[in-house]
Amino acid sequence: MTKEKCKRSNQSVFIQRIVLLHMLFGMLAADLGCAGKGLLAEKYPGQFYRVSKLGPNELMNENPQFIVYGDARSGWRLEEKFLLKRNWLTWKMLIFPFYELYWLGNGFVGGFNVLRRKPDYGIRERRMVRDGVYNEAKRSKVDFILNTGDMLPDGRRPSHWAGFLQENKSEQPLLVDFPHISVIGNHERGNDSTYGLRNYEAVFGYPRFFVRDFQNAALFILDSNVILDQYHLLDDDKQDELFQEWFYSGNPEQPAWLERELAARDKTFKMVAMHHPPISFNKHHGDWEQEDWGNNLQEKRRQLIGLFQEQGVQIVFSGHEHVYEHNVVRYNLDGNLPDGEIHFIVSGGAGVPLRDATLHSKMAGFVQNYRDQGFDARSLQQEKVYHYCLVEINHDRVKIEAIEVTGDPAQPSKSIEQILIRE
Repeated sequence: MTKEKCKRSNQSVFIQRIVLLHMLFGMLAADLGCAGKGLLAEKYPGQFYRVSKLGPNELMNENPQFIVYGDARSGWRLEEKFLLKRNWLTWKMLIFPFYELYWLGNGFVGGFNVLRRKPDYGIRERRMVRDGVYNEAKRSKVDFILNTGDMLPDGRRPSHWAGFLQENKSEQPLLVDFPHISVIGNHERGNDSTYGLRNYEAVFGYPRFFVRDFQNAALFILDSNVILDQYHLLDDDKQDELFQEWFYSGNPEQPAWLERELAARDKTFKMVAMHHPPISFNKHHGDWEQEDWGNNLQEKRRQLIGLFQEQGVQIVFSGHEHVYEHNVVRYNLDGNLPDGEIHFIVSGGAGVPLRDATLHSKMAGFVQNYRDQGFDARSLQQEKVYHYCLVEINHDRVKIEAIEVTGDPAQPSKSIEQILIRE
C-alpha cells in the first residue's frame, strides 16, 4: 500500500471512529432520560389501541388452526447499516472511497433517529410478513394468531405502540380480523410495571400467565422475562420468588402456577408459548448462562424442562432468535427406552433484521454444551428467512408447517418443513 493510500485509509478510520464516538455518546445521553416514555391509554383513545382477543371459553370444544410468528419489531438504521463491521469490509469501500459517504450518512441519519427514539429500519420486511400472515389467515380460516413477542422496540414508549398499531391495525386489519394471543417479549418491557406492562395490558388485555383450553389440547402462555431479566428490573430474590410462584416450586404442598395448571389438564397435547427459547442454537444460545440476568438460570432451565417432560409437554413455541429453528430434546423418565421428545419451535422472523444461521462447525459445541447440562438436544432445522408457522390440531396429531415469506410475486411463500407430532 502506498503512503498516500495508507494516509487516506487512516483518515477514513479516524473519521469513522469520531462519528461512532459521537453516536455512542448521544445514545448514552438519551438513555439517561425517560423522554418518550408514557402510557398509551393517556395519549390515544381506546378504539385506536384495542385489538381482537381470544376469550377463555371460545374454542374449548374445538381443535383450532392457528398461525405462530414473532419478532416483528422495527430496527435501527444505525445498527444495521453503520455499526455492522461487514458493511465496511467490502470491495466497494476499497475501490470507491466516496461510497463511505453513504454509510456515514446512514450513521448520521440513524444516530439522529436513535436520539429521537424513532425506529427507522425494516418496514418493507415487516409489511411483507404481515401481508403474508394476513393472506394465510384468510386462506386457511385460522381461529387465532399467536405472536411470540418483540412486536416493537420499546414497550414503554407509546409512539412505538402507535407504529405497531398503525401497521397492523390501520394499514392492514390483522389485529382486527383475527383474535391475537401475544407473549410478552423482552422488548415489550413487561418487568417495567410503570409503563411497559401497563401498555401491553392496555392493548391485549391478557395477564402475564394464562391458559387456553381446546378440545384435545391446551396452550400455556408464560412470561419468561420473570426468569431472564435482561434489563435488570428485578432483584435476584424477587426473581426467585416469582419463579417459585409461577413456574416451579418443587414443593407438592405449594406447587407453582404452572405445575398446578399442567397437572390439572388431561389433554392429548400440551403446548407452551414463551418468548425466550429454553433450547436454541443461535445467538441467544447462552442466555440461560447470563449470570447478570438472573439467579441460577441453568438450574431453573433444568427444572422447567424437567417439568415439561414430567407433564408431557410436546411443543414449546418461542421467538427471540431472529431465525427459524426447529430443535428437539429427547428424554426418558425411567432410564430405559426414550419416553418422548419436546419440539422447540423458534419463530423469530416476522420482520426484524435477520441473523445468520449458525455454522455447521459450531453445532457440535452447542450439542456438547447441552449434553453437559443433561439435555439430549438436537437442531433439526435452522433457516435465515422471514416466515411464519401454520399449526393444525387434530384429535390424534399436531401438524406444524413452517412457511417462508419470499417477497416474490411469482411465489410469495414456500414451505420450509412440515412437522407431524402424534399422540
